[in-house]
Amino acid sequence: MRKIILSSLTILVMSTAGGCQASGYPSLEVLIPLYIYPSHYNPETYVWPTVAAAQGQVDITAIINPNNGPNGGAPNRDYVQGMQILKAAGVEMMGYVSTRYGERPIAEVKAEIDIYASFYPVSGIFLDEAATSIDKIEYYQQLYQHIRTHFPLQQTILNHGTSPDPAYLSQSTGDTFVIFENDAFAWRTHPFPTYLTEANTKQFAAMVHTCSNIEAMREIIAQARNHNIGYVFVTDDRMDGGDQNPWNQLPSYWGEEIDVIRSLNVTLNEPPQ
Repeated sequence: MRKIILSSLTILVMSTAGGCQASGYPSLEVLIPLYIYPSHYNPETYVWPTVAAAQGQVDITAIINPNNGPNGGAPNRDYVQGMQILKAAGVEMMGYVSTRYGERPIAEVKAEIDIYASFYPVSGIFLDEAATSIDKIEYYQQLYQHIRTHFPLQQTILNHGTSPDPAYLSQSTGDTFVIFENDAFAWRTHPFPTYLTEANTKQFAAMVHTCSNIEAMREIIAQARNHNIGYVFVTDDRMDGGDQNPWNQLPSYWGEEIDVIRSLNVTLNEPPQ
């Protein structure tokens, strides 16, 4: 990927970003799939405090996924300790639930939502493998209403992985929609829909893996902001590893990524000279 200087990109971002805050522009946030076991007994692999520490620089939402869901009940001691660290730092947490593209029995999905609401300090639910076609909207409307009956579950994220039918945005199916989950190569040619610029930036998220270097990461983050995407995560972890999971370790450039997002947010919200 070609090199782009961050300061020059902010001019384009300021002219295209949607939504406003009193300070000028909504901040870009991190949505991290924290599919990493909270191994507090092993400092070399225990990254949850590292994620928590970054909350002081940018707002972070972490997806909690004990075992492709809540693992049938209350969290174990390791997860309790890890979530306490995240919560104390102000990190928002979302409970992971798979929907198998609208084919999973809705009673099973609701049961896992209920477990999170009863035992986990999460503020919302991350519905993975979300359908994109209009014929599944009623399925997700039912789940959205079920989630909202559980205070304090106040946010629903649908992970479509690509752009859903625009009806999902207006038919009470979710609050935030992951419109890209793929590798950095696919990002370059992804057909982002026009409705991105017509809606609130916090309605959209992107998660990009197999991004091999810092300059490519910088470019993707700047482009995400230009596409009016409000949540982003970029990693150099890969799908083609032995575990086929690109979300089970922090990117090697985690600190740099946080700094890129923080710097972009500061620049966007500087008062006019």
